[in-house]
Amino acid sequence: MEYSSPSTTILRALIRFFVLALAMLWAPLALLLDTVILNDEVSEFSATELSQEFLLLCSCVIFWRLSVRRPSGRGFYTLVAGFFSCMFIREQDALFDLISHGFWVYPATLTALTTLLLAASQRRSILPAMAAATRSMTFNYILTGLAILLFFSRVMGTGSLWALVLPEVDEALIKNSIQESLELLGYILIFYGTLLYRYSSKVEFS
Repeated sequence: MEYSSPSTTILRALIRFFVLALAMLWAPLALLLDTVILNDEVSEFSATELSQEFLLLCSCVIFWRLSVRRPSGRGFYTLVAGFFSCMFIREQDALFDLISHGFWVYPATLTALTTLLLAASQRRSILPAMAAATRSMTFNYILTGLAILLFFSRVMGTGSLWALVLPEVDEALIKNSIQESLELLGYILIFYGTLLYRYSSKVEFS
């Protein structure tokens, strides 16, 4: 087991803190870039949306590679990777709508079923790796990001809420801006946690 002196441990924690703080600043900066500089109302091809998709895709790739490189937790990593993959497909709904409205459901369903079949073949590795993840501080960043993404952003992005707070503003613009910025924050935390979890798991990537 690698030993680190208290000063080294504190320094590493400070570095991680400032890296996270700087990364989180991208959420409001991307919103300003979209709305003020590019005069874009956070569309499907805005800096905010593209940043979300990029971070989610990176998280997908890392967990798929973890599922290949670490057999001891393959079932669990496959489930996480498949979940993120379905989320990524859902984020591409505007592109899939060019085929047919709501077409994203079909590739997402296929991905989910494939993931479940792959995980089932490695079911003995699911619970031990999942239990280890719940004890991991780094995985908590992922869980926090998911909570912001799936729940908090939806509540804070409710149009009726902002109509009560700021009745004179463009409800749709405020709703979209707040929700998409919080979603980006969630994706930043997910990717940050994924990176930390990948390195803390001591998996060799080549």
